[in-house]
Amino acid sequence: MKSLGLLAASVHVLDPVERIPVVLLAGEPVTDPAVAEQITNPRCWEGGQPPAQTSKPSARKANPA
Repeated sequence: MKSLGLLAASVHVLDPVERIPVVLLAGEPVTDPAVAEQITNPRCWEGGQPPAQTSKPSARKANPA
């Protein structure tokens, strides 16, 4: 599976299937888009950029106020 990016810092995420806490260490490649989606701090990614979004934006519209 293709790597979405390398981690520059250790992070705590939830396993997307089992919903248990997992620690990923700096230097590890992230291959699961569901895991990458949880890592929102750009400083956690090598190069300071999170991977491009792989999921489509929600088609749900906001309710008018």
